[in-house]
Amino acid sequence: MDILETDARYRRNIAADAKSRRLKQLPFLASCGLYFALWLPEPSWVSAGVKSLPLLSLVWFLMAQAWGDGAWTPAARRVCWGLMFSSVGDTCLVWPQLFLLGMVAFALAHVCYIWALGLRPARPWLLLLLALAWAGAYAMLWPCLGGPYVPAVGGYGALLAAMAWRALARPPPHLAVATGSLLFTASDLVLAWDHFCAPVPQARLIVMGSYYMAQGLIAGWAPRASPRWKET
Repeated sequence: MDILETDARYRRNIAADAKSRRLKQLPFLASCGLYFALWLPEPSWVSAGVKSLPLLSLVWFLMAQAWGDGAWTPAARRVCWGLMFSSVGDTCLVWPQLFLLGMVAFALAHVCYIWALGLRPARPWLLLLLALAWAGAYAMLWPCLGGPYVPAVGGYGALLAAMAWRALARPPPHLAVATGSLLFTASDLVLAWDHFCAPVPQARLIVMGSYYMAQGLIAGWAPRASPRWKET
């Protein structure tokens, strides 16, 4: 009987935790809806603010989740930094002349995500596969690039591939962050082609839709990444 009661209590706690997480994610979902509903012309400071709201909502989600659990894991903290750098990148990309600065901000975000994901397990075959994929994508983009964007896009793409490598290398329970890394990669490839090579129909919708989903999945993974790392 005690075992049954313990099991029932455990199930209730899991259900309560899931409900709490969903409630904390509502600001993110609402701010994404606001962005797509308003669909403000760019560039403007108002559009930059509305564009950054979903990322700031995810920062709030991680902090609220940490406060509720009484823990602040290294993975959550590093993803939080990544989200803040991403928010800076979002603001910069509203103005075409700040595109390079936005790339720097997103590069720092990927460094934070790689740091959060760790370097184990290594899975070198996956690294090789992603390196070859990025080399092919870069070869397609290279004729469209010029000036500082030649090394900048190459370096940024290498970091993006490294982030995807670390996310995809994790075991199946970490499917959310793996899916998020693939969506992030797809979003950036469409953005790069549209910005440097040729207009992509509905590029902004494709880029922002996949980007917000990617960031939401990465942020949703972080609080559950390493419960053994609880700190006080």
